[in-house]
Amino acid sequence: MNLNPEFERQLILECSQARLIGAPVVLGAVFTFTYFLDDYRLGNITAQAALTLFMLITLLWGTRQSLDSIVEEYRDRTWDTQRLSALGPWQMAWGKLLGSTSMAWYCAGICLLVHALATDNPAALPLLFFYAIGTALLVQSAGLLLGLLAVQRGQLKTGSILILVVVGFIVFMPSLTDLTDTANYLPDNLQISSWYNLTVNAQTLHQISLICALFWCMMGNYRLLAQDLGLRNLPWAWLGFTLFLIVYLGGFIPSSSYSFSLAAFTVCSLLTYSGVLVERHEPMRVKRLLGYWLQANWRRVGEELPLSVLSFALSLPFAIFLSFQEQRFAWLDISLHAYPLAIALLVLRDCAIYLFFCYGKNPQRAFSLSLLSAALLYGILPGLFGAIGMTGVSALFFPLWAGSVFTALACSALQCALILHLLNTRWRQSV
Repeated sequence: MNLNPEFERQLILECSQARLIGAPVVLGAVFTFTYFLDDYRLGNITAQAALTLFMLITLLWGTRQSLDSIVEEYRDRTWDTQRLSALGPWQMAWGKLLGSTSMAWYCAGICLLVHALATDNPAALPLLFFYAIGTALLVQSAGLLLGLLAVQRGQLKTGSILILVVVGFIVFMPSLTDLTDTANYLPDNLQISSWYNLTVNAQTLHQISLICALFWCMMGNYRLLAQDLGLRNLPWAWLGFTLFLIVYLGGFIPSSSYSFSLAAFTVCSLLTYSGVLVERHEPMRVKRLLGYWLQANWRRVGEELPLSVLSFALSLPFAIFLSFQEQRFAWLDISLHAYPLAIALLVLRDCAIYLFFCYGKNPQRAFSLSLLSAALLYGILPGLFGAIGMTGVSALFFPLWAGSVFTALACSALQCALILHLLNTRWRQSV
């Protein structure tokens, strides 16, 4: 049988004879101890311990392994050899994901077997296994995705990323502990949810959501690996992900064109920020994009088009639609108005500020400098001038303080024009 070469390589690295023998011995000692605590039988303590160990092994150890599977390639300077191989991005994606975590799944399989033997609700096992394995695969796939994003930014130390993983594990631990309650998966405990005014089984909706999340996470790994391997692709995946989020999240809000458009505008704006943060920003890429545009080579334009530009373009129709609606609201009972077009221009301004720092001498500091700029523009300067009664100057820095939509648009456009001019000047100096 011809195995995926990357998967086979990871198996050789992870599954040594000592590990294959030692892991069952250690787990056997743990379950022997819980066997004694259960009055010399496989009872509730053993079942809970097995499932808890499963979560710790797959969510912490497994995520660490998937994260390091790509970071270590860069750290050991073997990634260039990988790029010269005949492996495609899909083979490399699932080969690294399943191969690097093979030892973790070997131990996790033992834990699931012990839990199946010790549980007092065997009817709930199929759903329990589905949620447990699906959640573990999702988190491990997200770990690989974080690793790919880290190496793109030149970050080869995974300590800070692992801290985020541990903090996330602690935060979501109350939700994860629901997995250990097998009563949640019994037919008598079904709940009903509403999605686009459709009454659906909450359990079915959760299963579909988990599968979709895993699919899009693996799609992200595929596209990032394709980019690292130098393959050209049109941004269909990002467009599909954006539309999916709009349709999916839109089903959980009140059914009206205004609320749906507001949700869509929010999703597109957040994805604009995400796109500008995760992509590589090279001045020559913009030059190539402009060259293809002048040549009317639209396929190459689509391949070079930044993801943030696509998300921002999708947000504009919703911003225009919201601007002509009668609904207006203030936030936190202060003079902070919601002007959709002004907000869209502020998103453009923020992205331009980030790119301005990316094209500078220290692009590694672009994110921290952008956060400092955001603190000044959104909080410190408007608050300072507002405290001394100069509300008009406050609106100049933070247009949402303005008393009319035209003033907000004028201030936002003025800021965008200034930042885009500075960005254009720095970009010309870079190329």
